[in-house]
Amino acid sequence: FFAGCFASMGLVQAPVPFLQDIGFPIQTAASALSAVGIGSALGKIVFGWLCDRMQPRHAWAIGQAMMAVSVVILLGIDAESSIVPIWAYALLAGFGMGAWLPTLSILASRNFGLAFYGAVFGALNLVQSTGTATGPFFAGLMYDASGTYYWTFVTYGVLLLIGIPLILLVKKPAGIDVD
Repeated sequence: FFAGCFASMGLVQAPVPFLQDIGFPIQTAASALSAVGIGSALGKIVFGWLCDRMQPRHAWAIGQAMMAVSVVILLGIDAESSIVPIWAYALLAGFGMGAWLPTLSILASRNFGLAFYGAVFGALNLVQSTGTATGPFFAGLMYDASGTYYWTFVTYGVLLLIGIPLILLVKKPAGIDVD
């Protein structure tokens, strides 16, 4: 969850200055940020529905994969690009970001039961919050050091891809009865 949230918040904040740096007007960059929000709202609904039909860790992996694909799209955007890949990145990234809330909550309750839910959910939120706080900070440091967001986006993509097999390895702890 740290890796996914680190990357997702960076993918919310860094593309706006990135798009401005390569020549897009602020209105285009801001509309992309709005599209991330729209995608995230839709993603929360769809991923909540998916968690009722599949293991939540699989739903989280799908969300991570969607964000990783959005990074590939983002890396392909240049000054000559139309608005179509910008919106494709934004909607796909936002939709994938919508996975974290339903999956985080359901993973905590199904794997640890309601007796431990508050403590586990709180610990997971600490990890998630640390990721969301440091991802954009990392983007700023990388930009200041290199003058580009390219390696920032590559790092986010790698973290998202690392997070997919890690979440798929999550198993219910032995000895915990959640029924």
